[in-house]
Amino acid sequence: MRFGLLFASTALVFGGVPAAAQTSPKAGLPPEIGKAYGQLGKAITTHDAAGVKEVWAEDFVVNAPSNTILHRDEVIAAMGSDLLDYKDFKKTIGAVSVQPDLVIVMGHDTMVPLKGPGAGKQVFRPFTDVWAKRGERWWLVARQATIAAEGPIVVQR
Repeated sequence: MRFGLLFASTALVFGGVPAAAQTSPKAGLPPEIGKAYGQLGKAITTHDAAGVKEVWAEDFVVNAPSNTILHRDEVIAAMGSDLLDYKDFKKTIGAVSVQPDLVIVMGHDTMVPLKGPGAGKQVFRPFTDVWAKRGERWWLVARQATIAAEGPIVVQR
């Protein structure tokens, strides 16, 4: 089994700009997944449940910032309640592990949640995303994203 681990400090910005994934070739992120991140960012910021379902697998599960485990429909319900509203959202990818039918993306998000955990404060949220190739498509199947710090964030490298 081929295992590639590439490091980069690449940022994906899902703010006021259309949610196009901007990645460095060094990141090793398959282009289909970069595109899916862009689609997901746009869907979340516009509260588009159908758009989210185009990226999240039916069996998607997340260890959420609220320190609860939620499934796809529960997260979509939270999105409908405006609990996924952020400003100044930035995704930084630190590592990408690519295998034939599995991609693991690790890094951190910084943003200001407008509601829920950390509301009104800049938060630092490490994440791990697990993507699986099913048929010809990549699906986000699992995510861990819990808040590690609140307030002005300085990332040391």
